[in-house]
Amino acid sequence: MEAKAGKTMNLSRNYQKLISAAVTLLGVVCIPQMLLSSGKGLDFSNSFLSVLLWGLSFPAADRALWKDKVLKGRTAWGFFGAFLFVMACLFGSRLEAAGYVDFTDWRMWVSIPLLTFFFGLLIGELWIWLEGKRVIPVCREEHMHGFRENLMVFLLFMLVWGIILLAVYPGFFVYDAQDEFNQVAMRQFTTHHPLLHVLLLGGIISLGNKLFSSYNTGIALYMLFQMSVMAGCFTYILAFFRKRGTVRWFRIVSLLYFAFFPVIQMYVLCSAKDTLYSAGMLLVIVLLLQLFEEKESFGSWKKFVLLSAALFCMAAMRHNGFYIMLLMIPVMFLASGREKRKKALAAGIGALALYFLVTGGLGRVLHAQAEENQEMLTVPIQQLARVYACSPSVMTQEEQETLLVFLPEEALKRYTPKLSDSVKIDFNNERYKENPSLFWKLWWSVGGKAPAAYLNAWLLTSYGFWYPDAVIDVYRGNTVFTYTYEDSSYFGFETELPGVRESKIPLLNEWFRRLSLEVFQQKVPVISMLFSPGFLFLVYLSGLLFLMKQKDYVRMLAFLPVVLNWLTVILGPTYLVRYVLIFWFALPVLGYVVSTGKLCYTNGKTGISGKMNE
Repeated sequence: MEAKAGKTMNLSRNYQKLISAAVTLLGVVCIPQMLLSSGKGLDFSNSFLSVLLWGLSFPAADRALWKDKVLKGRTAWGFFGAFLFVMACLFGSRLEAAGYVDFTDWRMWVSIPLLTFFFGLLIGELWIWLEGKRVIPVCREEHMHGFRENLMVFLLFMLVWGIILLAVYPGFFVYDAQDEFNQVAMRQFTTHHPLLHVLLLGGIISLGNKLFSSYNTGIALYMLFQMSVMAGCFTYILAFFRKRGTVRWFRIVSLLYFAFFPVIQMYVLCSAKDTLYSAGMLLVIVLLLQLFEEKESFGSWKKFVLLSAALFCMAAMRHNGFYIMLLMIPVMFLASGREKRKKALAAGIGALALYFLVTGGLGRVLHAQAEENQEMLTVPIQQLARVYACSPSVMTQEEQETLLVFLPEEALKRYTPKLSDSVKIDFNNERYKENPSLFWKLWWSVGGKAPAAYLNAWLLTSYGFWYPDAVIDVYRGNTVFTYTYEDSSYFGFETELPGVRESKIPLLNEWFRRLSLEVFQQKVPVISMLFSPGFLFLVYLSGLLFLMKQKDYVRMLAFLPVVLNWLTVILGPTYLVRYVLIFWFALPVLGYVVSTGKLCYTNGKTGISGKMNE
């Protein structure tokens, strides 16, 4: 009888393996639907790579199906994440290859459930592995040597970035920099750019030019100011890791990452407002982690003042930061715990009051002209322009004439799929203010007849934020001061007037030119993904869903500013690294949170609760 039972069990296990092999095969067969293909589309399917992927995936899928009980609800969030990943790759690969998504392609729709199930199993296995690897750091008080260590870290950042500054001297003066500086130089201000950043940038450059008779020196002074701010910010993050007792290798890797990773170096030495905006958001994230977790050490008003200042910086440096701050105030109040709610609310209200005081006061004192409407209408403007350019027969003569009321024909002819700037720049704000309902009736009427064109128009200006293999070439063909964009628009490499590039280390300057304007880094497997906004989006998505699976909702809320920032930029004019710079800045913080449990208090002592405590 025992031999018969063993034989039956073995037979059942063989059937299980056959099912696992079939599930893995179906997933691998559908993978070409997610990939860019050339020629006859045999790049992956007629390749040994497909066999290799099947062989590597089979054991994980088999464990997930039969041993780890993944299908009994343990990884519902994993299957949700897999669905979003699959949709991103299915849509993104078509947008990248063909410039549109064919929503009538039945193969795409059939592959969605199969791929979701396949990748859901693999994500479940990954999360089970992460659960087993989570560590239990011990919080500790900072000692006297903490100040010396912080000073050494700060000086290391300044030294490394100082060498880069010499290589790209006087710095990357680009991305609206000339416009912001001209506002100060000509004393003609608008609210198109945050006035505080306009005054900081233009004021420091003007001061440098006045003192040293050199605009380059003024630009370099601004870069030194920003370097100091960023060095202080990253030093605070590393001190936070040290206080939480994270392992030494993690702190060293984080230090080297902050100091040497090219994307961070580029933006530390870039005049774009996104750097200070992302720095403020990074501090908000770390301070929220402390606010939500620490019941004693966050009790002083000093940290609440710092939180208020970080919220203000985030809001004052980009317009979308203001809306993020508004949404975070009630979250801070509800998630901070009963004993800290009043102070958390005071920090939020204080940041809000300071924002209105500074921005409103500067606007009145400088007589700044109000922001134009097209920044808020980027998506509908691009949608109407796409229909006009690609499917004009959809629109009636009356609708075309109405469209020309708001957008001249010259602008509509400049339509490019990945960038709305060339169209929206000529939007007639006066006519919109006179009759906004006319614009929205037109938009609704045309959209009802061309929903696929509308959806493609939006996807094409945003897919670089969620598709990992997207090439950032949105400025292709655009001529700027010193070059014409070609294969890549990864970073605005130049120094705009009144500055002039005077590199002291030409070899290093060439390194950054290649990273910025060529698909140089994208030719290196694995490493290329560290430069991809779409890949980092998937990393954050997986990490935050993992925290939800762990029911670690409070610490997940600390990353809500990152999520809200992403939701605002996918409605923007195009996809660029600078709009999601926080993905790179906060990456070590995400790694810390995912790899550890949540703080708890037992018998008056601070500890970490997680799977390893149970």
